[in-house]
Amino acid sequence: MAAGTAQQVIPMFRLLRYFSIASLISMVLAAIALNLFNQLFEKQQLLRFGEHRNILLTKAFSQSIWPQYQNIAKTGKMLDAGALRSHPEIARLNRSVWEIMRGSPTVGVNIFLLNGRTLFSTDPAQIGSNSSNDPGFLSARRGLPSSQIVTNDKSGTFGGKLAGRDVLASYIPIRGSEDDPIEAVMKIYTDVTELQKNETLEEHLLILSVVAVLAVLYGVLFFIARHADRIIRKQYEQQRHVEQSLRHVTTHDALTNLPNRLLLLDRIKQSLPSAERHNNLLAVATIALDNFQNINNSLGHQVGDKVLKIVAQRLSQCLREGDTIARVGGDEFVASLPDIHSNVNLFQIAKKMLSIISVPIESEGRELHLTASIGIALYPEHGSDAETLMRKADMAMHSAKRLGRNRHQMFVEHMDEQVQQQVQLEDELWRALKNNEFVLYYQPVIDLNSGTIIGAEALLRWPNEHGDWISPSEFIPLTEQCGLIVPLSEWVFSEACTQLQMWQEREPGLNDLTMSVNLSSRHFETAGLSTMIASVVEQAGIDPNRLYIEITESMLAGNNESVLANFSGLKRVGIKFSLDDFGTGYSSLGYLRNFPIDLLKIDRTFVQDLPDNADNAAIVTTIIALANSVNLAVVAKGVETGAQAAFLQEQGCHYAQGFLFGRPVPPDEFLSLVLAQRGKNPSESPFQLIPTP
Repeated sequence: MAAGTAQQVIPMFRLLRYFSIASLISMVLAAIALNLFNQLFEKQQLLRFGEHRNILLTKAFSQSIWPQYQNIAKTGKMLDAGALRSHPEIARLNRSVWEIMRGSPTVGVNIFLLNGRTLFSTDPAQIGSNSSNDPGFLSARRGLPSSQIVTNDKSGTFGGKLAGRDVLASYIPIRGSEDDPIEAVMKIYTDVTELQKNETLEEHLLILSVVAVLAVLYGVLFFIARHADRIIRKQYEQQRHVEQSLRHVTTHDALTNLPNRLLLLDRIKQSLPSAERHNNLLAVATIALDNFQNINNSLGHQVGDKVLKIVAQRLSQCLREGDTIARVGGDEFVASLPDIHSNVNLFQIAKKMLSIISVPIESEGRELHLTASIGIALYPEHGSDAETLMRKADMAMHSAKRLGRNRHQMFVEHMDEQVQQQVQLEDELWRALKNNEFVLYYQPVIDLNSGTIIGAEALLRWPNEHGDWISPSEFIPLTEQCGLIVPLSEWVFSEACTQLQMWQEREPGLNDLTMSVNLSSRHFETAGLSTMIASVVEQAGIDPNRLYIEITESMLAGNNESVLANFSGLKRVGIKFSLDDFGTGYSSLGYLRNFPIDLLKIDRTFVQDLPDNADNAAIVTTIIALANSVNLAVVAKGVETGAQAAFLQEQGCHYAQGFLFGRPVPPDEFLSLVLAQRGKNPSESPFQLIPTP
């Protein structure tokens, strides 16, 4: 306990010491500032007072003495310096100036002609000299009196030589009245040495007085502050610490220490009045990492948290002073960007954020490559309050994801309507799964050599509650976004297996019929897929070798550990795999070597122009030859003409599916089609592959 008490006293002592140092420095700075201000003030006062006095002397001289010497002023321009010094009018002028200046602190006078030549001076050596470049002379010649304090060094005066004295030198225009033209310029020297000394002494006394008062105040405040500090800190130090911690927790993200949604909203609200007042744009940008869930699923949440911290740090560093970056949840960040002057400026910031996020992150000996989708909303174009701007920026971000990810997207008004429709459609999809509204249609797969239906591909269809058939291309992407795809995929697989068993029970001879099912790539990223599949297969009581799960090339490209584990588990169950749309993606031969692929499916885009399109024909021929060389079966999709079927058969393609052989149909119609086809002789097959001449 004693050690703990000592540790608490030390920081309080240091605090008082810092307070003392800061106070002393403040006192010194205050004294210096006061001295400088006082010097400036006294000097200005002296200049104003002395200049005013000298203006009055010049006016008296201009009106009473100067008219008598205008002739010498005219002829003096043509006399040399020696003649000018010895001229009797100059001697008489000297006596006149002496008379008018007697009894005043004036110690010297110069009179300049308008061309800058010195007509008269109490220092004879200066008579005839040229002062046309003297700033004071030039100012007075324009009608503006000018004064300055200088040190006179051995100059001639009324009383002889003057050395080491402070004098006020005033340049005053000479003219009969305010409206008359300027005839000459008078320079009057006033001795202010004693005044300067008195002022300096007063300054020192003033500074000493101020310092003494400040020192006394400091001493009093120091003891009061120390006493109060000891009492108050003991009572409130712990409470203040708790309050600060709670305030930080409620306004900052625990993982990244960035502001959270609450603090971000407050800062946006504070920025809006300034944006309105200065007619500037304010942008809100929602930044979402693309496919970040893959990192959590494959490498674990610890690595995912590390990535989020690095991204948060990078975003903080790349933004401008005054911007705010906050983490609002999961892999989403939101930036408040005030003082935006143009869309070009805004897009540069967005590109900078995308660029810095894409820099690879080192983790456990591997490089992680990230991309992000950014949605942007602008004040005042897209909203006038913080909540609306954040909502519309989020819409724009989801639009950027739909457009391909790794991009920024500005909000446009139709997105609002799209989101409302999307929300409604999501709700209908969840209800459809709950109410068993989805149905499976089956498209036949044909053996090209025998014309026999050897299997079916299960295709999902949705007649919604309004009686409309919704296109799979419309609702399948939405199920992936809203998280429905995994339970929906489980329903599809279970329903297809059940249907295959029902066909076999009705017709035992159909025990060789195969079933192809599409599963989402997201399903492969979740743990336990192989266990679920094995359970469904066992419950349906079917041979797993009759089941094909269709996968895409993009699913294999990520080298995801969860995906690889599920592949291995499903292969142990006995499930077969078909690589769908081969040729449209990466088409790496490594996939065929490293993954347990049993069958290739040629995409319909290569089939549709056969056999006339030479490029497609070459591609299809190569794929078939490649598959045959590694003992893989081949299915051609989208076969619609007999010529296409004949070409594929000639190249060695094993199977085909398409409208030539049958459209996707309900399960009863499919069974009827199979039974009708298998009940005929091969020569009477409904699928005539090679047209007769």
